[in-house]
Amino acid sequence: MSKSPDSSRLAIRILWAFLAIGLLGVAGQLIYVQIVKGPELEAQGRSVRMHETTIQARRGDIVDANGSTLATTVETYHIAVNQINIRNTKVWGEDEDGNRVQIGSGPALVAQQLAPLLEMDEAELGGQLIGNSTYHYLKKDVDIETWRKIRALRIYGLEWEPSYKRVYPNETVAATVIGSIDAAGEGSSGLELTQNEKLSGEPGRQVQEFGPFGEVIPGGKSVEEPATQGGTVHTTLRLDLQHATEEIVNEAVETYSADWGGAIVQEIATGKILTLAESGNKKITSQPQTSRLVQYAVEPGSVGKLITFATALQESKITPLTPIQTPYKYTTPDGQQFQDSHEHPDYTRTATGVLSESSNTGTVKVGQMVTDQQRYDMMRALHLGETLDIGMPGESPGILVEPEKWDGRQRYTTMFGQGYAVTQLQQVGLVATLANGGVFQPPRLIEGWTKSDGTYEAAPHREPERALDPTTAQTVITMMESSTTDEAGTGYSFSVEGYRIAAKTGTAELFEGAQTIGTATTVAGIVPADNPMIAVSVLLYRPRAGTLSSQSAGPLFQSVVTESVRSLGIPASAEEPVLYPVQP
Repeated sequence: MSKSPDSSRLAIRILWAFLAIGLLGVAGQLIYVQIVKGPELEAQGRSVRMHETTIQARRGDIVDANGSTLATTVETYHIAVNQINIRNTKVWGEDEDGNRVQIGSGPALVAQQLAPLLEMDEAELGGQLIGNSTYHYLKKDVDIETWRKIRALRIYGLEWEPSYKRVYPNETVAATVIGSIDAAGEGSSGLELTQNEKLSGEPGRQVQEFGPFGEVIPGGKSVEEPATQGGTVHTTLRLDLQHATEEIVNEAVETYSADWGGAIVQEIATGKILTLAESGNKKITSQPQTSRLVQYAVEPGSVGKLITFATALQESKITPLTPIQTPYKYTTPDGQQFQDSHEHPDYTRTATGVLSESSNTGTVKVGQMVTDQQRYDMMRALHLGETLDIGMPGESPGILVEPEKWDGRQRYTTMFGQGYAVTQLQQVGLVATLANGGVFQPPRLIEGWTKSDGTYEAAPHREPERALDPTTAQTVITMMESSTTDEAGTGYSFSVEGYRIAAKTGTAELFEGAQTIGTATTVAGIVPADNPMIAVSVLLYRPRAGTLSSQSAGPLFQSVVTESVRSLGIPASAEEPVLYPVQP
């Protein structure tokens, strides 16, 4: 039985209705996908193709007082390979006429051309070119010249990214001051650590669109936010003098078979540290090196007698001419026994003579003229027992306890520089204060910073403070001069021709438990005495030869002063000294 025309038309209409509904559904889906969800889907697709990398900030420089580079950062490149793209990459060369021609393809030929430039074994490099990675590092921190040669090969599949490498042009010079950075590029010791925020800068970022095989899509979306480069740290060091002083110290350590040694030169008027030189510096790596001059404290020995005499002068208990009976051995009223470093008959010296010859017994007699609290107050006025904050990590405050904690013997040993400990930074500051008319000028190692935009910022520093009366300070300096001019003075053997020097020697015993293991020999002084410009403190720790300061630290002091006045252009003394007599 055949269908009626009406039934056929109805079926057709229903078919067209379903077709229309289907088309409307497809259209609706297209509208939804392209218009409603389009931006979101596009973003998802793009996010799969986009690759974001961090743009490293160039770490800033550390320079000396004259702008000479102590630490800097050079641009390098990390060379990588897309192992998928390198499989069939073409390698090009030139024919006899200089025309660019294909000379082959594949990893083996790439390795042959690349190995000499990267200074790698050809077989080892070839192995690294094979695999399924779209970004495999071949070598990091390649210099710019090498990178340019690699780029000139135009090998499809080789990638590179800019980076930076920290370098120290002077190798070991000032290594303990400069410090080190760790594997992440962050400061881990020295100025690299304390100035890390100023040096680091802020990283930027780069976003690029990549294809399915890890290649950058030409004309694809790219976003770049440049990094903010690190600033420059300006120090007060003098590179040439630092270098020369380190050589002098190393030679002294070897000559006297000491464990280590060091020397500090400080500009008196400003407090600027010109040298912070230590023995045994190694090339700078990621391993920190200790700055013993800042982080270690030792007894000052007879250099500490300056404090006792300064206190007695300040309290008007003595004058430079006060006669002091000076026996070889002396017993205090409470039964403590002391003796001088060398045997001698009992005699009388002026206070100047006692200081010049560095008599322990005579110093104890002077020390008993003032109270323990008065001597302690003088120590604190000279900033012993506290950190001086020059911008170096781990600075020791030294060891200094209140007088009420001194035992029966310590109250006397502190009179001649034992029973407390100081850093060499504190010790050079002590004599600098005397030479500066009694005004303590806070030491400084950081002059300031130049920011990435070129603006300069001076480093803040503490205000000078008066530590003692100017007349007292000058009197002590004049008394110290006798040490290098009087034949019986402990510094007579290491004077510097043409320059008046006020200096004080010190020898302190070193103990391991109750056992003596050697001495620390030191000299601190100022040059020239008639127009003080620099303060110098030197130390030899545990010399096996020259166990007295006059025998080992003295010659070291003489060499450092001689080099310093030459390097800094300090004029010789113009007038002969007028000194106090050493005998009544």
